[in-house]
Amino acid sequence: MKRLVVFFRRNRTKIYFAVVTILLLLLFTFVVNMGIIVLRGQWSLSLPMTQWLTFLVLIIGNLSILFWQYLRWRQSESLIRLIRDLRQIASQNSDMTIAWHAPYAPKTQALINVSNQIAQNTRKIREEERQSERSKDEMITNISHDLRTPLTAIIGYLGLVEMNGDSISTADRNKYIHTAYDKSNQMKVLVEDLFEFSKTQAHDAVLNITTLSLGDLFAQLLASYELEARDRHIKLTQMTNPELIIFEGDSDKLARALMNLITNAFKYGDGATFIKLTAQVKESQVEIHVINDGVAISSDAIGDIFDRFYRVESSRNSKTGGTGLGLAIVKGIIEQHHGEVFARSNSELTSVIMTLPLKQIGAGNEKN
Repeated sequence: MKRLVVFFRRNRTKIYFAVVTILLLLLFTFVVNMGIIVLRGQWSLSLPMTQWLTFLVLIIGNLSILFWQYLRWRQSESLIRLIRDLRQIASQNSDMTIAWHAPYAPKTQALINVSNQIAQNTRKIREEERQSERSKDEMITNISHDLRTPLTAIIGYLGLVEMNGDSISTADRNKYIHTAYDKSNQMKVLVEDLFEFSKTQAHDAVLNITTLSLGDLFAQLLASYELEARDRHIKLTQMTNPELIIFEGDSDKLARALMNLITNAFKYGDGATFIKLTAQVKESQVEIHVINDGVAISSDAIGDIFDRFYRVESSRNSKTGGTGLGLAIVKGIIEQHHGEVFARSNSELTSVIMTLPLKQIGAGNEKN
């Protein structure tokens, strides 16, 4: 008895459709026979004609019923199988895709396609979350390294002054204090860059959108670097096409992005004779280039320079004064403005190219 119950439970769909099909066939046969009898009386059909007509109608009708019920059974089985697979996926909190197809059930197949798309998106989100966790772990490690190195030096030099204050010479004391001061400034720069970087990564960050002239922004920035450029024998130039480019953006953040790029060109563009800022309007966007003729960035590194804490040098030294966050901050600011940034470099020129919309549209922006 138990086996019989299990059999009926496992095959209830088949049994249901078999019973319904038999009933439909019997009903159709009865209706056809009654109809033929009526037609024979009205049209005076001969017996052979009546038999052939009955046979033909029954064959066509019964085959149609069988085919229709077969399609309905396949569709029902596909839907039941899909529900069972979806329950399994839900119970396992899995991103598994459904590998089988339902050719006889287009609606079920559409559900399968949607389910697979959701699974793929879930898999992508989970991979991004794992990558984010790895990046966070790496970021904590790098922060610890970059903060510990100057902090150790500060404690060491101030400890020498504290413990040997009476025995060390004035020159040594001044040297130790000056070194500790320099290391403190390194930590300050790192903390400020970390703070700025965290603001570019915040989803609820608000931009102070204003209308500004790109040529004026270029001029102000280059003026602030004039003395440093003169000391390094580097020529600073700018060019905009058209001459007056008016666009919308957060002037402080965009100035910070350009300052980071100019500073980066000074630090890492060894042998450069010029740094040039150019801009041109292309349809509804403005394309900004920061160009120098210093040493080229290797092709292996060009795709990674906008990653946080990435430095072109193989070691994590800070002799150039960099924190490894400057270009990551640039990328974050440009993306906040719904733009893109990338770099090109060869033996002649190194260019960082930024594309920004002339009009800032979207939630999260405050426009003055």
